[in-house]
Amino acid sequence: MDWVGVVGYGALGVLVLGWLAVSFSEPGPRRARLEWLSASAFFLALASLFTHLVGAALEQQSRIRLVAFGFLLALFTAGFLVSSVQTLLALRGDRKGGASATN
Repeated sequence: MDWVGVVGYGALGVLVLGWLAVSFSEPGPRRARLEWLSASAFFLALASLFTHLVGAALEQQSRIRLVAFGFLLALFTAGFLVSSVQTLLALRGDRKGGASATN
């Protein structure tokens, strides 16, 4: 298994554990941190999937697949960056009454 698969499966594990923790937690700052961490793991898992698919499209020299999967890779990478920033802001903890990842 290459590094993309390890990162993707690791992110899926964090996503599942975070989803379960958020499901059984009371609303509050701890839950908001878990929500954003799980959202980041979600986008990272999808970005790693499309990184793999872009690599396969490059090997097969398929322009249509490269464009389609490249667009989705860019979209989910941007989502990962945004949710990572929100995760860091939630970990900082000085926001009051802000939106959470599940609003």
